[in-house]
Amino acid sequence: MLKYELEPNDKNLKETIEKNFLERNSKLVMLSKLLANVKENLIISVDGQWGSGKTFFIKQFKYLVDHIENYTEDRIINGNDRQSFEQLHETNLVVYYNAWENDMHANPLESLIYNILNEYPKMKNQIVNFQDFKTMLKSFCGDFLYSASKNLFDINNFDKIKNYDDLAKDIKTIEEKKIAFNKLVDKILGDKQRLILIIDELDRCKPTFAVEMLEIIKHFYTNDKITIIVSTNNSELSNTIKNYYGNDFDGYGYLNKFYDFIISLEIKDIKRYLQNQFNFCNSSYIYHDMSYVVMKYFDFSLRECNRFITLYNMLKEYIETEKYFDKDLYYINTCIFMPLVLALKIKDVNKYNLFMSKKGESIITDFLNNEIIGTDYQRWLGNLLKSENEDDFQKKILDIYYENFNTEYSYEKFPFFEAISLLGTKITIDNKEDTDND
Repeated sequence: MLKYELEPNDKNLKETIEKNFLERNSKLVMLSKLLANVKENLIISVDGQWGSGKTFFIKQFKYLVDHIENYTEDRIINGNDRQSFEQLHETNLVVYYNAWENDMHANPLESLIYNILNEYPKMKNQIVNFQDFKTMLKSFCGDFLYSASKNLFDINNFDKIKNYDDLAKDIKTIEEKKIAFNKLVDKILGDKQRLILIIDELDRCKPTFAVEMLEIIKHFYTNDKITIIVSTNNSELSNTIKNYYGNDFDGYGYLNKFYDFIISLEIKDIKRYLQNQFNFCNSSYIYHDMSYVVMKYFDFSLRECNRFITLYNMLKEYIETEKYFDKDLYYINTCIFMPLVLALKIKDVNKYNLFMSKKGESIITDFLNNEIIGTDYQRWLGNLLKSENEDDFQKKILDIYYENFNTEYSYEKFPFFEAISLLGTKITIDNKEDTDND
């Protein structure tokens, strides 16, 4: 299946910054100006619902810090705003850590250390295996390995260490780990002044790992040279905290005390995103425009929009076909029922099953009353159906919905279930009228 999830690679990061179709460049600038003036330890939250583009946002930020010299046009980032990114580029090292990909580790502290150790060769544009890196580590921070850390490592056994796990396990106590970490930060920073540590996807981790990571950040990473950005869904993370400590625990209160600043990521204009990313949702093309209405009605995230477009393209041959079907059935199915089915498939599988079991009347009427009745869509489709008023319009829409379950098949009838079968869900059609059981 063709995938439409936008990967945060350099090409896509560059393009989305230049086009700014999510209208988040202003937030990137705001974050850069905030961090450019930081002199002490700071914890910032980038908060957004699942699928709102948090990972993309923070990777855009990292990309701009690393490549700001390529942005000389005021059209994209003006000179005053560029200065904050240039300052961060000169004085800060940015490290990205995906907590969800690392929550199999038993110890969050060691997991972070592994990540920084792994990132160091990348920061220096070197590709080395562990043995090469171990030699480099031993040479550039020998005092860190033994003397200055109160024999933190047994230097005589250092050559026996075979991997990053062994390296971290050779650290003996929490206090020694603090010393070791701070010295490691100093060595890695080199001529830089500060470290920006981005911790992403914490809300998707195992509860024990997520809570322990927060405790590590709160009690351990207090080095004034470090800024920590936690990118997460705070609503979900607060529930994780509450479940971990007990139902009476205030998860929101915990996070509010934990963060110094919170940056919220909202979706300003899904339509603009769809137009720019997929060339979809042209206002003169009713199938696309009605799809947008459905996505807006269900409050889709960016990720859910991507999934919708993927499913839409699977059914495109049916939706945008030029073959002749009964025009009433054709337009109602393609403009209302098909987008609804796709949205329910993504958003609420229970309602999807009701819809596909001939029990979707309330789903349809709620959508019509909230999004269609009283609009140009009702007037246009109403003329097609020759409906006399709003009630008659709604009745005729429902009649077509029920007609889809009539197995007396003809070429002129829109092949609704044949199209839906492409979505991979088994469909059972029951012709019997629903009756109450005695």
